[in-house]
Amino acid sequence: MLFEITEEMEKKIREWDSCKSVDVAGAKFSYTFIPTSLGTVIYVYCDICNRKLDLTED
Repeated sequence: MLFEITEEMEKKIREWDSCKSVDVAGAKFSYTFIPTSLGTVIYVYCDICNRKLDLTED
C-alpha cells in the first residue's frame, strides 16, 4: 500500500499548525493511516500540544 499526503492536505496542515518545534530535528507531527473498506482514515497528531487533525476525505 502507498500512503500519501496531497498538496491540499499539506495546506490544511500548515493552516492548522501553530506550534514551534522543540526537537533538534524539527519534528513535531506523527501521521496515522488506517485503511478501511470505505477509504483511508488519516490523522495528524501534534506531539507538542497533543492536538489531532482529521484529514479523512468525505
